[in-house]
Amino acid sequence: MARRLAGLVVLLAATTGAVQLSAGPAAASCVEPSADFLDTSDVALSGVVADRRESGDDVITTVRVDRVFKGDVTRRVDVVSPGDEVTSAMTASPGDRLIVFGQMDAGEVTSNGCLTVTAPGDYYGEILDQLGEGTAPKAGYLQAERRTLGLSYEQFSAARAVFGALVLIAMGYFLVRGWRARRRTT
Repeated sequence: MARRLAGLVVLLAATTGAVQLSAGPAAASCVEPSADFLDTSDVALSGVVADRRESGDDVITTVRVDRVFKGDVTRRVDVVSPGDEVTSAMTASPGDRLIVFGQMDAGEVTSNGCLTVTAPGDYYGEILDQLGEGTAPKAGYLQAERRTLGLSYEQFSAARAVFGALVLIAMGYFLVRGWRARRRTT
């Protein structure tokens, strides 16, 4: 009976690990960038990346805007992109020049790697020429407000790990208790 219980625990742990490993990010493929993205975007801008940071599962890229092609955009904008998708996260680094086509979502600019063109790429100059002069951004800073229950991402991850360990301990306790109760009755 002890071997069965041990086998069950090993099977449960292996299954849980396999489910977590197989639930990886889905690969996305991007269409060729073009100025046509302007039609489906709420905002379009060009500028230089000032900062890049992670907040929870998102990547926040701060852009110093030099031209606005569409939308109500300030001189500094935080562009939020999903960090959990391998090819859809914005990969620009501080100092990179880029064009961002994005959406306004609850007062934040959101975009992804597919809707961002980084210089000196193949399409950057061509798309910038197609977009034209644009306008100057208005003064201000459109800042992203990302919160995870008042905890930093590292603190939230640590809390999840502790909670997971407690759940596993509780499961083990009840399994052993049930096993002992069955053993006593036979």
